[in-house]
Amino acid sequence: MRAVLLFLCMTWSAHAQITPLSGTYLGDGERNFYGNHAPSSLTVVWKIPLGSGKTNLAGKSITWSGSGWTGQPLVSRENGELFLIHGSLDHHMRKIRAATGEVVWQVNFGDAIKGTPTFADLGGDDPETRHVLICGSRRGAEADFEKDPAYSLRAISYHDGRELWRLNSIHTHCNSRDVDGSALVVGGKVMVPLENGYFCVLSPFPKDAVKEGGYLTPKIYKQTRIYEEKDLPLYQSELSCESSPTLLGGKAYVAAGCGRVYACSKNWPWSGWQLDVGGDLDSSMPVTNDRCLLLGIEKEFIPGLGGVMKIKPGGGVMWYLPVGDVEFYEWHGGLVGTPAVNHRTAQSVSPDLACAVGVDGKLILFNHRKLQPGRKVPGPRQDQMFPTPLILDTAQLPSGSISTPLFIDDKIIVGHDKGMELYQVTPELKLQHLSSFTGPMFDSTPVVWDGHVYAGSKDGFLYCLGEQKVAAR
Repeated sequence: MRAVLLFLCMTWSAHAQITPLSGTYLGDGERNFYGNHAPSSLTVVWKIPLGSGKTNLAGKSITWSGSGWTGQPLVSRENGELFLIHGSLDHHMRKIRAATGEVVWQVNFGDAIKGTPTFADLGGDDPETRHVLICGSRRGAEADFEKDPAYSLRAISYHDGRELWRLNSIHTHCNSRDVDGSALVVGGKVMVPLENGYFCVLSPFPKDAVKEGGYLTPKIYKQTRIYEEKDLPLYQSELSCESSPTLLGGKAYVAAGCGRVYACSKNWPWSGWQLDVGGDLDSSMPVTNDRCLLLGIEKEFIPGLGGVMKIKPGGGVMWYLPVGDVEFYEWHGGLVGTPAVNHRTAQSVSPDLACAVGVDGKLILFNHRKLQPGRKVPGPRQDQMFPTPLILDTAQLPSGSISTPLFIDDKIIVGHDKGMELYQVTPELKLQHLSSFTGPMFDSTPVVWDGHVYAGSKDGFLYCLGEQKVAAR
């Protein structure tokens, strides 16, 4: 019976019209698209269990449940029906019917999946190898950190989850061999940062893969190290690149763990431009409507405050917005999540708005194209003074947060350690609180479609939140 169902599933999939609606972390390569239509309340429509899994942390086996940072579901449409693709800490990637939460298939990656997959349409007539998901995980729950391979990046079939290839993240100076960042697929090549401190350009095509160590491994065009020997005295082994690269002007801009932003290309990973800003750079960088990048900076490794920096690609710093220091788990201030912009969906308010939430739980609404007149603030290293953007309003969340907010037209959705909040930006550009969902911890990034919020929590569940009945758009 299982074989018959699999055959029927593949036959149907071969004729399905598949459209990725949110096809990688934060929508697409610009990392600034969060969904089409936000709800006005956060009511539970359905929830499904994601389970728990063991992973190795600092030499000890621990158990994690649900969905962790950054963990955003993908959204796709097949013949008019919505599906989610979601990785979780119980080691599984799942394909889920968005309307009901029914799991279509699931596949085990061998360790916790923290990041978000990337959907790739590779062309051709074979549905198994045409529609592919490329996703990272932790290094392997049973793998020896120094001696064993760390197969922490894999490609699987979108249709049934079968594995197409896996990549070993080699041992370097870095204390991690995981992959949290989401890949870019550009011109038939994959560009992805690995947490070992390398930026990798490889072929996504299974036909290019070769067998090594009993597994198919992808063809690698180039690997470039995105840290330097001079970084080691300060950063030591804390060199993990956990962000997802941003595509702008044909180049991938990546925020590296060593405190630099690098520009890379699919033909030759190192383009020659870098910007050394300092700090621990965990966040990804959305593209603004004036073709700049917003970068979140965490407090570690800098004498000044963490915060949000606006960067001109290939140039320098446009402004800096500092965020207050706070003791929150292992963090001491700044941003771990990614800033959000609204221009992709703005209709009711200005398209020049942005927001960010610090680990202190303060949500900041600001205009990224306007400056505070005559004011300058110290940068992360306190060695330069920068202009600072016009803050429009702030709101204090019930708890600290490392989650990434969503900004859809005039609505802001933000998770934190005690739940999730929904705000509306008024015509006066102030934050009006609309709804709360209290209880679960939301480290991971939600996604929104047709008035529903899909969000994984560390309480072990994936939630669908919103109005009970929402007209499709």
